[in-house]
Amino acid sequence: MKKDKREIILKAYVTKKEYCQIKLLAKQTGFSVSEYIRRILNGQRIESRLDQEAFLSALKVNADLGRLGGLFKYYLAQGFKKVPPSEIRKVLHDIEDRQRQLRPVISKIRDMV
Repeated sequence: MKKDKREIILKAYVTKKEYCQIKLLAKQTGFSVSEYIRRILNGQRIESRLDQEAFLSALKVNADLGRLGGLFKYYLAQGFKKVPPSEIRKVLHDIEDRQRQLRPVISKIRDMV
């Protein structure tokens, strides 16, 4: 498939603040300013790399919480008789650690919205 040569320049006047915002948004997507504007003008969906990174981080921590929750559920099913108290404390501590890891990720996602 032959790519069309881009030879027409579009010109738009923006404020410095608008220009900085456009540059920032382009950087967050990983595109050049030109590519970012082209995609916006063509109605293409733009996804931020930061959104994707935050989402993947949240998925990883959530998976850890799921595994730890399953382990804790197993300990509960055992009636704590076969499991040493130190092991139960360790799992609870690990769950708290993962929750602490998840808070900044959720804050980052919330700030982007």
